[in-house]
Amino acid sequence: MTATSVRVTCTHDCPDACSAIVSVADGVAIGITADSSHPVTGRHLCSKVDRYLERVYDHKRLATPLQRVGPKGSTEFEPIGWDEALDLIVDRWRLIIDESGPEAILPFSYLGNMGALSAFGPSFALFNRMGASNLERAICGGQALAINRAMGAVQADPELLPESELIICWGIDVVSTSIHTWDLIRRARSNGARLVVIDPYRSATARRADHHLAIRPGTDGALALGLAQAMIDQGLTDPAYIDDFTAGFDEFADHVREWTPERTAAVTGLGADEIVDLACSYAAASPATIRFGVGMQRADGAGMAVRAIQCLPALAGHWRHRGGGIVNGRTMTMLGFEKLWGPGPGDRRTINMIQLGRALTDPHLAPPIRSLFVWNSNPAVIAGDQNRIIEGLGRDDLFTVVHDLFMTDTARYADIVLPAPSMLEHDDLVGSWGFNYVSINRAAIEPLGQARPNSEVARELARRLGYDDPVFAMSDRALIRHCLDGSAAESAGASYARLVDEGFVHLDHPGGTLPFAAGGFPGSADGRFEFRSDRFDEAFGLGPLPRFVEPGESPESRPDLAERYPLRLLTLKRPHSINSSYGDLPVLRGAEPHLAIELHPDDARARGIADGERIAAFNDRGRVEGRAAVTDAVQPGVVVVPFGRWLDGGQGANALTSDRLGDLGGGPTFCDALVEVESEIGLDPTGAHPRTS
Repeated sequence: MTATSVRVTCTHDCPDACSAIVSVADGVAIGITADSSHPVTGRHLCSKVDRYLERVYDHKRLATPLQRVGPKGSTEFEPIGWDEALDLIVDRWRLIIDESGPEAILPFSYLGNMGALSAFGPSFALFNRMGASNLERAICGGQALAINRAMGAVQADPELLPESELIICWGIDVVSTSIHTWDLIRRARSNGARLVVIDPYRSATARRADHHLAIRPGTDGALALGLAQAMIDQGLTDPAYIDDFTAGFDEFADHVREWTPERTAAVTGLGADEIVDLACSYAAASPATIRFGVGMQRADGAGMAVRAIQCLPALAGHWRHRGGGIVNGRTMTMLGFEKLWGPGPGDRRTINMIQLGRALTDPHLAPPIRSLFVWNSNPAVIAGDQNRIIEGLGRDDLFTVVHDLFMTDTARYADIVLPAPSMLEHDDLVGSWGFNYVSINRAAIEPLGQARPNSEVARELARRLGYDDPVFAMSDRALIRHCLDGSAAESAGASYARLVDEGFVHLDHPGGTLPFAAGGFPGSADGRFEFRSDRFDEAFGLGPLPRFVEPGESPESRPDLAERYPLRLLTLKRPHSINSSYGDLPVLRGAEPHLAIELHPDDARARGIADGERIAAFNDRGRVEGRAAVTDAVQPGVVVVPFGRWLDGGQGANALTSDRLGDLGGGPTFCDALVEVESEIGLDPTGAHPRTS
């Protein structure tokens, strides 16, 4: 038996977008390894994709379209054919459109597969052509994305991290969520760099850091302003850079004067000396680099926190140096997939994906959501206020279609379930939201069972609806060519022919290796960085200067609520899952056989809770049951519940979170909630999960 090799690109919602080599024999994938020719992927994959064939050939993969025959949530389905399933969907949609208009239909998706065709492509075109309600997709990093759209991206090439002297990982656990960023940090440390981690939790990255600042959740903006004040007060800024390449410094300096080390310490829970020491180390490094993540963008004031962090490298002049500033890459925005979408949302109703439960249960919403079409996502697990989502999904009058690989918690409430392929089973075009590469994904094997990719399903639905737009007549390879034709990615060297030949193409970072050494900041008329920005105020109405926005739920902002729920909640990702993509698979079950609710020994002692005991975290929104993990990795007054696990007949982390939106960009507030913890009597003492199907 002779095996052939096929280069594929990981399409998971991860910044790394790794290149991998799949070995195929007689149409079966028998191995997957890292593509060592890729400069970021290097010699290894992450722990999830390293065992990806377990996911591809899992016996629980959906093999055929299914139609619900029992109550919603019961998983009582029977197989039907593709034609019958698609005809049923279109017939129901036509009835809904005739009676309530197309806005009564809501598409729901995100980046469970972040390929251009799978995530966007003809599916977006279908619902735009229909005139369905528009979904605001801001659940992950919505604040930073909104600032980038309004102000331009202020970032440098992450592959220059090894040239930094000081690296700050701010609200990101790269060991767990971007292992190849960690590889670059390790190279920097071998060159003598120091690593500082700012995170409320002692994560895998924090455990490896030279210094860990255990900040209170949601107070990142206060720390950024305090660091700015300390640098200014200590005379640690770069006056020449400020004079030559920035604007509004004097007003900014006066504005942050109140953020003394003592006040910053009182808000953040850090020591005043820690704040001054970090300011001194940050200013003295040549250069220092910040990599902030999604974790710090899950609080009421996250947008303002991002804005304040962006001021720090301009103050210290770190943009002068290779490897300095704020690092990130984003080639996804350089692909031309907008051409696939057709007409934009126009004046159609927009619903934020974080508030799905609210939309599905609002009796005054006109027209009501009568049909939900879900792909690349599992909203029953990943969106806020989980119990309200489950209530909405349980409506008998809601016609729900889910296109997925597995019977997810959302699919359990569907009327029609359609089988989807894994990333080894379809072609796609893949950008990155963490590095500067564009890649092509080639199908290594034929789709298993009757799985069909999102693009094909959209084409078939469009044909039945009578939509004859050119995009619905294109094959997947033609769609990839269409995306690239005339795009910024193609202009930078990522042509279709080159991608087919080489598999991936590195795109030079905008501005090169020193993007802002001489100013040139995007959006401003003279290229200066704006400490005071009227553009920011015009875009978001939050004022021209960065300020601290108090967490919406904290003992300080809600003392009334804290009397009942005194503990701050963190919902953290785990190294063995990507959001909810591996939430019910052996790779996660083996690593974490039971849900661990982590709390500090002081909080456990005050509640009479022992390590390993069955406990529950709860508030007015919901109740999550698990095993107590008593650890000083968690600060006093904080509780950690892992995010992304499937529900097992109970409730998950988002049963405790609010669907409240943050200060800008429609971003979430998942780490801005209060809870209490108590012993749970009468649960299965083995910690076994009740659902085995």
